[in-house]
Amino acid sequence: MTRADDTSHIHPPLRSQEPFQTVAMPVERASTIVFRDLEAFERRAERVYDGFSYGLYGTPTSRQLEDHIAQLEGGVRALVVPSGMAALTLATMAVCQGGDRVLVPETLYGPARDMVLRFLGPLGIETTSYDPRLDAEIAPLLDTRTRLVWVESPGSATFEVQDVPAIVAAAHRAGALVAADNTWASHLLFKPLAHGVDISMQALSKHAGGHGDLLLGSLAVRDEALFRRLKDTARFLGYGVSPEDCVLCERGLMTMPVRMRHAAVTAQAVMSWLAGRDEVSRILHPSQPDHPGHPVWKRDFAGSAAVFSLVLRPELAPLQAEALHRMRLFRLGASWGGVHSLIAVSDPRKGRTSLDWLPSGPVWRLSIGLEALEDLLADLETAFASFAEATRSQPGHTSGRAAE
Repeated sequence: MTRADDTSHIHPPLRSQEPFQTVAMPVERASTIVFRDLEAFERRAERVYDGFSYGLYGTPTSRQLEDHIAQLEGGVRALVVPSGMAALTLATMAVCQGGDRVLVPETLYGPARDMVLRFLGPLGIETTSYDPRLDAEIAPLLDTRTRLVWVESPGSATFEVQDVPAIVAAAHRAGALVAADNTWASHLLFKPLAHGVDISMQALSKHAGGHGDLLLGSLAVRDEALFRRLKDTARFLGYGVSPEDCVLCERGLMTMPVRMRHAAVTAQAVMSWLAGRDEVSRILHPSQPDHPGHPVWKRDFAGSAAVFSLVLRPELAPLQAEALHRMRLFRLGASWGGVHSLIAVSDPRKGRTSLDWLPSGPVWRLSIGLEALEDLLADLETAFASFAEATRSQPGHTSGRAAE
C-alpha cells in the first residue's frame, strides 16, 4: 500500500455529467457540502432557505419532497421535519415566545398537549385548552397575548369536527395565527390553507408514508416570511431529515390517493357491520349523521378517512383484553393510515371537560388497512364472539339492547 492509495480512495475518477433520468426520486446524502470558490463559501448562509449550505439544512432530495408537499397543500413553501411531533413543537416555538399564549383543543394529540404544558410552560408560554366544539365562540378566549390557535379537525380519538373558517376569522381578528393538525384528513380530504389557516401540519408517518415504517412531519404555509421563521427555528433546534425517509415518503405519496379511497370504502362497510352489533353503543366518525360536526364535515371535507372510534357497552370493559387477544389481522398499535389494520384502546375522557355527549364504555379506535373486507369482518366476529361467550356464562344474562 502506497501513499497514493490514500488519495485515490477518497477521490474517484470523474464521470460524465450527462443527466441520468428516472421516474424515481434520487437519494442524495450529505453532511458536508463544498463550494466552487471563496465567494460562494462566504455567502453560504444565503443558501439556507433555497440553496444548499450544509446537509442538516436541506439536500436536493428533501427539497424535492418539500416542493411536492407545498404543491399538494396549495401552499407557497413547505418544510419537512423528523416527525409529526417535531412539526407541532416547531410551529409553536416559531410563533410563540415567553409571555405569549397558545390555545389548543382538548382533542389535540396527547403527547403534544404534554409538550405545550411541560416543555413550553417552563419557557413562559402559557397554554389554554378549549372545547373543540366552540367554533366561533372561541373569541372570548383570545386576548392580546394569544399568538397561536391550534385546531385538530376531526380530533384523533372522538372525532369532533371544528368549524375551521369560523375559528380562523376569530383568531385573525385578535391578531393570532392558526395552525391545523390535518393528519386525519390529509391534503386529499381537507386543505387548511384554502380555509384561511396559516400553518398546515401533517404527520407524514400516517397516510403519506402508509406502511408503518416512516417518521416524518411537514408544515406548509402561504407566506414566505412565516416559512423563514419556521426554517430558522428548525435550524436552531437541529432538525434534519434523512434522504432515505424522504424517498419513502415520496413513494408513499404516489399511491396515497388509491390507498385512502380503498380503505375509506372498506371502513364504511365495517362501520355498517358494527352498527348492527349489540356490543357497540356508538360509532364515532364524522360521516355518521348523529356525530358532532357532521354538517361542517359535509360542507368542508372532500371525503372521510378510514380511521374511526367505537364505544363498547360499559359492562364489556373487563372482557376486552381477551377479545383483542383473539384477533389476528387487527393489531394493537397507536397509529393509523397504513396498509395494516390497527386498533388503539384509550380513554379519551381523561383530561377532558367537554365529553358529556360521549357514552360510557371502552373506546376502540380502528384504522382500516388494505386487507379484504370479509377477512376484517371475520376477525372482528372472532373478537366479538368472546364477548358473547363471556356474557352468556353470566347468571341472568339478557341482550344489552333488548334490556334497554
